[in-house]
Amino acid sequence: MNINQTLENTASEIPRKEAIVFGAQRITYGELDAASNSVANALLDLGMRKGDHVAILMSHGPEWVVNYFGVVKGGGVAVLLNTALKAPELEALLRDSDSRILITEKIFLEVLSSVLPCIPSLEHVIDVDADSHIKMLAHSSSSSPTIDIRDDDDASIIYTSGVLGRQKGAVHTHASLMGTPPIVSASIQRRREDVIIDLVRFTHLFGLCEVLLGSIITGSAIVLIRDFTPRAVLKAVNREKGNIIFGVPAMYNALAMVRDGILRRYDLSSLRLAVTAGAKSFPELMKALEDKFGLSLYEVYGLTEISAVSVSTFDSCKLGTVGKPICALKIVDDNGRQVHRGEIGEAVFKAPWAMRGYHKAPELTAQVLKDGWFYTGDLVRMDDEGYLEYMEKKSFIIVTSSGLKIGPSEVEFVLLSHPSVAEAAYVGIDDGYRGQTPTAFVAFKEGQHATAEDLYGLCYQNLADFKIPKRIEFLDSIPKTASGKIDRRRLKERRIAWGRSGDGTPMIDGRFITA
Repeated sequence: MNINQTLENTASEIPRKEAIVFGAQRITYGELDAASNSVANALLDLGMRKGDHVAILMSHGPEWVVNYFGVVKGGGVAVLLNTALKAPELEALLRDSDSRILITEKIFLEVLSSVLPCIPSLEHVIDVDADSHIKMLAHSSSSSPTIDIRDDDDASIIYTSGVLGRQKGAVHTHASLMGTPPIVSASIQRRREDVIIDLVRFTHLFGLCEVLLGSIITGSAIVLIRDFTPRAVLKAVNREKGNIIFGVPAMYNALAMVRDGILRRYDLSSLRLAVTAGAKSFPELMKALEDKFGLSLYEVYGLTEISAVSVSTFDSCKLGTVGKPICALKIVDDNGRQVHRGEIGEAVFKAPWAMRGYHKAPELTAQVLKDGWFYTGDLVRMDDEGYLEYMEKKSFIIVTSSGLKIGPSEVEFVLLSHPSVAEAAYVGIDDGYRGQTPTAFVAFKEGQHATAEDLYGLCYQNLADFKIPKRIEFLDSIPKTASGKIDRRRLKERRIAWGRSGDGTPMIDGRFITA
């Protein structure tokens, strides 16, 4: 079944049921289907042909959903652009994607005004806020367009820095996007009557597949939250009687730290479970979330190129793991040999829902897709019961000057165990002459503080000496990517002015580290 048929089938069964809730705005499945048909027919009248690339640069809201389905219903390939990107980055992706049409909003047109004339493939720029566009849709047919769309037709291009560390477009077909939503929905027992609290952008595959498409398959209602704050989530759950939250670990960490006195102001009894993906979670913090909110936490592990590959279920759930694989898996060492159970290696998956390849980059595709196996660049470990534990991305491993390797997450977990610490990130920074310097970035809870010596002492008690940070820097907040993950690349680009003693010993905040 393709994406178009999924929405049309659900809309025909439950046309009056709410599909999208956004503040006071509510859209039923019947209205979503009709509105997306109008967009599809308007694009076809504009000259869009089957297979044309149509970029979407819009805020996270109902209009994004309507326009996405409009593009794919008309046979177009939706190029999903991240609204957090700057004009030069967006220009590069519009060029690379060969987009003929851009659907966007006035706020982003102002940002792009200087670069749009320089993109030769771009023939039409649609401002959804303009009166002309609103009138055009009002006169466009709301009947389903007669376009022959097959499961193996391209549906979306999603840009990721992912495995190879540079922006490239993962090309997904209707079939590859529809591969995992039924599996994940069944794993978490999502029901038609469920109300989904969505904290994940649809420009990311986790949001597109497991939140949006998965909910439409079951006919669940999706409550969109444009900008994440713990209070916004609590209000949405209380107001809409939310049952399932989809988010990333950093969001759940923030929710787990909400004071009990604040929680008691909201009725959260409807919550049943939370689903997380996108980064490594810490079992103790996730257990605190479960206890505080009275829900169960389920983890999904996947990548932009291959979607979900391992999922927690009601029958197989173990905190600290990403459940059990739902497709073929090998865990290999640097020489490509499979490792034994309990040993760490690179995850290599084979799944029918893998991407077709990277857009216009066959050489990059060949680096990660080999004989049908996708090489993730992720380090994982499988325990004796078959549960998979995500460790780190290979590229995030810190290598000390003596060649020892440090996984950032184990140091971050120690820092987060301090009662005053709200966020922590551990990265290796190139200081220009020492190689990688293990550096911790810490943000405190509101109104709380700790000294560098406090945190250094905590690390000294819990970590091997070579894992202890050589520098601790305090920030108001840890920078995040648009998907809510720690922005490690941004942190790694920082240049720190090192203080030194006469013999070259590094210092924290002007004080010597003696480890």
